Amino acid sequence: MSRWQGIDEFLAVAETGSFTKASKLLGMSVAHVSRYVSQLEKRLNTQLLTRTTRNVVLTKEGEIFAHQTKQLQHAMDDARQLLAERQNSPKGTIKLTAPVMYGENYIMPAVHHFMQSHPDIEVISHLSNEQVNLLDEGYDLAIRLGHLKDSSLKARRLSERRLVMCCSKAYLDQFGQPHSISELHQHVCLIGNSSYWRVKEQGKEKHIKVTGRLQCNSGWALVDAALKGLGIVQLPDYYVNKYIQSGELLVVLPAVAPATEGVWGVYPPRQFVATNVRALLDHLAASFQVSDL
Repeated sequence: MSRWQGIDEFLAVAETGSFTKASKLLGMSVAHVSRYVSQLEKRLNTQLLTRTTRNVVLTKEGEIFAHQTKQLQHAMDDARQLLAERQNSPKGTIKLTAPVMYGENYIMPAVHHFMQSHPDIEVISHLSNEQVNLLDEGYDLAIRLGHLKDSSLKARRLSERRLVMCCSKAYLDQFGQPHSISELHQHVCLIGNSSYWRVKEQGKEKHIKVTGRLQCNSGWALVDAALKGLGIVQLPDYYVNKYIQSGELLVVLPAVAPATEGVWGVYPPRQFVATNVRALLDHLAASFQVSDL
């Protein structure tokens, strides 16, 4: 019996939490999946799954084995992809995730253009402001904004963003122009997820606490409040650029703006980046007209 036998079946059960769902995923009978997983457990002399009448869950040993064998699956996928690269243009399915607003307005339009040029590409896109685990949830690509946390993932810089402090002329007419960071505490600030804003003073970045009448986790809602003269807001440039260009919002304290941050394409640390993923990364970088670091 092959030492690989049962691994695909086990991982399918581990990922779906069900022998029935795993059988549908693999296109085989439930009995076949169950038999191969049982044989695998027998060869390993270890129980990998706890089976009940309602669900199937991994044992501690099963979690360890699933993590390690998933890497074997990735290695096999890489090997197949390497061979496919010698024969085919980009094709297949790309599963990607991106933040909601940035994904809707920037990433997905570029992805749609990419799909027009590559009819054999399929895309499964999940827009969410939660950072998913690429390896555990099977994502090929994630778009991340700002400073990246240390991780084992690989990343490519696609574009950049900057934080902008701005408000309406009506607000300045009523409350006056702040001339320094220290004067911000005298002003009404529109607060997002955090009541601390990033600024740069004497070449060093720091966080300052701000206060105001409105706190909201929606960037668009804060833009609307700023346009209505309710306060000063600090947001990424892609929220406010068009209003600054039209003169509806005015930049405040531009000298203390923090350094620009990256927009990143993050992908699993495999030896070979899939042809379709690499092609999409190239397209996104070209679309944003920013080269790699």
